[in-house]
Amino acid sequence: MAEFIKVGERIKLRPNVEGLEFNLEGGKIYDLKYCDMTGETYLQENGSFNMPKKVYKVPEDDEFKDRVLTYFNSDKAGNTTGVLLAGTKGTGKTILAKRIAIDSNLPVIIPANNFYAHRLNTFFKQIKSPVVVMFDEVEKNDYYWNTKDLLGFLDGVEATAKKLVLMTCNDTDEINDNFFDRCSRIRYFREYEANSNTAFIKLIAKDKGIEDIDKVADFITNNMGVKSFDNINSFLDEVILFKDKSYEDIIKYMNISEEEC
Repeated sequence: MAEFIKVGERIKLRPNVEGLEFNLEGGKIYDLKYCDMTGETYLQENGSFNMPKKVYKVPEDDEFKDRVLTYFNSDKAGNTTGVLLAGTKGTGKTILAKRIAIDSNLPVIIPANNFYAHRLNTFFKQIKSPVVVMFDEVEKNDYYWNTKDLLGFLDGVEATAKKLVLMTCNDTDEINDNFFDRCSRIRYFREYEANSNTAFIKLIAKDKGIEDIDKVADFITNNMGVKSFDNINSFLDEVILFKDKSYEDIIKYMNISEEEC
């Protein structure tokens, strides 16, 4: 018997009433929502992950992904396997989290921004099948789920199924100290540096059809303070658009910090 029923667009845990049986699908995203008016908790389908046409990665990315999934799928894993990816925006944290989720081939549940942390245990202790739970920029929503309030959820004391919890954050100083050095809560932690993507500059420039790859790569390396995918791509797009301008003129009005000497 299915764990869920579907009524209209809402997917709810199966109550003791008749409804259209529904099984969550691997690789699909489901937003976890709460209605203040009715007190109802439900899921809503939200398609699948949007991924860039080309994913720039280093061998360490695949190694990390495979390590997480191997452990999660082993009989050594407990009810909760927590993963925290931290670092500057645009360095690839969310892409890696998405890749882990996709390769798990499990349903992905994303709590809505206004879903209170204390409701998480109530919902997930009723689920009997493995799922991925994803929080992007987890430290940015401290009104609804201050990271301290997530400790009980990560402990998984009342959990009835394995869950792979993927979290990203930009600032570890905003994360509760009890997240760290506690593998039963956060099993895997990886931190990205602001310039983690320097190795991809020439490859991205080549894919965009930049002519003088070495020159533009040297300029970015020596002048761009934060070499995130966002900044690199944005600057290269401006180089293509404004061919008559110097690199100095192009970066002058862009929202990109300068490299400190």
